[in-house]
Amino acid sequence: MKIEFFSKVYGVADTYPILNAKDIIPNWVQEARMDYIKSDKRDLHIFKCPGIIDVLTAGFVVTAWHDTDIESTPDKMTITIPDVGLNELLDKRGNTTQLQTAQGVAKYLPKRPWSQKSIVKINTPWHVLAPRNVKFMFIPLPYTDQFLFESTIGILDPGISSEVNVQGYWNVDYGKHTIKAGTPLCQIIPLTEKQYLMICRDMNSRDELWLKKRKFLDNFSFVLQRNKLKEAYYKHIKS
Repeated sequence: MKIEFFSKVYGVADTYPILNAKDIIPNWVQEARMDYIKSDKRDLHIFKCPGIIDVLTAGFVVTAWHDTDIESTPDKMTITIPDVGLNELLDKRGNTTQLQTAQGVAKYLPKRPWSQKSIVKINTPWHVLAPRNVKFMFIPLPYTDQFLFESTIGILDPGISSEVNVQGYWNVDYGKHTIKAGTPLCQIIPLTEKQYLMICRDMNSRDELWLKKRKFLDNFSFVLQRNKLKEAYYKHIKS
């Protein structure tokens, strides 16, 4: 009964791992708790709201695995990372951080009036191994005080893609800003009521074998063969 996250870039699991959401509760919650302790317990208080507290402690939080500078002007957005060697470590098509342009993938997605028209995609080295039929809901960080990067919402079926990548709105008009390594990016919640042990680690030899198989399964056909991907994925996690 476990959910495993493994990083194919060695060292990330030690420095900027995926975290249990309950371990990084926003500071305002503790302040609200202290205020509640001093208050008349019969009064309405935000600390007594189970819906808010429960979502803050659900699932896991993905953090940035390296610094990223993003500069936006009236004409374009520019992304800079500390070293191009990070792209080689990731061993993925494109760069570690990409733009889903307003003329391309992001064309029809509704945006906040104050957000850039292009979507920022942060590719991470993480993959997830989960029991059959466990999917993950990606949501923005709930009730956060960080507003630069706001994760989009979606569902990850690891049987089809075990990659953990984060797409989000860039809520800045113009200027240059940095997403620092370790910055929480999004929350991912298993769509199940069962309790699982979360393991976060470096890639091992079995994981490496899975990634080699997955590379073939992703590319052998002009149309993604989802059933074959799922069959291979669940065979891997069961063996």
